[in-house]
This record gives sequence, C-alpha cells and structure tokens, in this order.
Amino acid sequence: MPMTNTNLFHIIKQDKAPQVIKVLVEIAKGDFTKYEFNHEYGILELDRVLYGPLFYPVAYCDVPGTWNMGDDDPLDAVVFCSGNLLPGTLVSGRVIGVMEMEDNGEADSKIICVADKDPRYKHVNSVNDLTEYERKDLKSFMELYKIPQTGKDSVKVGEFKDASEAHKLIEESIKTYNEKFKN
Repeated sequence: MPMTNTNLFHIIKQDKAPQVIKVLVEIAKGDFTKYEFNHEYGILELDRVLYGPLFYPVAYCDVPGTWNMGDDDPLDAVVFCSGNLLPGTLVSGRVIGVMEMEDNGEADSKIICVADKDPRYKHVNSVNDLTEYERKDLKSFMELYKIPQTGKDSVKVGEFKDASEAHKLIEESIKTYNEKFKN
C-alpha cells in the first residue's frame, strides 16, 4: 500500500501517545451505519448498515498511525463524549482503558477514551470512573451487534483493563505501524 501525503491515516501524528491519542471518528454515537476509514484513499467508506436493531452507544474510531497485528488493521477506539461527534472528526482521546475483544477469532480489543476537550468527562481517569451503564452498554453492544449478520459467538468480549494495559497496546501498535509503513 503506497503512502501518500494526503492520506490522514499516515499524516496524523500520535505525539501525545499513549496517554492521549488522536482518533478519527468513523461512526457517531446513536448511528447504525458502519463506516470504515479507507486507508488507500484516505476517506470514509460505507462498510455496511448493521443487520439488527442496534446502534452504537459511543463514537467508534480509527487510530491513525497504529497497526493491530491481531486483525491486520489499525487499532480501534471508542470515545465517550457528552456531545455528538460526527464521522470524519479528529478527536483527542484521553486513554482510560481497554476492552478485550475477539472478533471472528481475531484479537480486536477496543481502546477506551474520553474526549479530552469535554469538561463533563474531566473526572474520568479510569474505566471504573465510567457509570455502570456506560460500561454495560458498550459491552452489551459489542457482544450483540454482529449476531444477526454472523451468528452467536462470533464476537467474544473479555474484561475491561486499566489505562496501563491500553498504553502497552498503543505503543506496540505504533511500533508495528512504523515497521509496516515507514521501511
């Protein structure tokens, strides 16, 4: 895949990682249309409309400048924010943890962030600072959203881990990205 100067996936730098990461919103909270960032063209592309009557409980994002060897794709992140973040928006996400996940047999954990510029989430420093329902909604959505499309048990959600575990995953994925795209 050739690297170009106009592709946001390659030009957005993770200069405050792993504590704060820059993410590109792919899917807005409340939406059921799944977009993915097309890394060849550098734009959002419709992946699919969800097959069941569910919607995303948080903004779902791509982490530029990272590469997850588990699913051969960039890291995924979710961002809790009191406002509605539109697809294509660049957000500074303060990393508060990670949710272990496996999707069709591939490691696909989700980095959990809060919008760094949202004063309503300033007090949140850990996944344990989220409300019980914020954690439950995220976990339930991830466990259920693919059932109508790929069947039961295609997604397995594990535990919520603290920010230090997320930081390790981010650092590994930045290193992998640099090996894959910079050499």
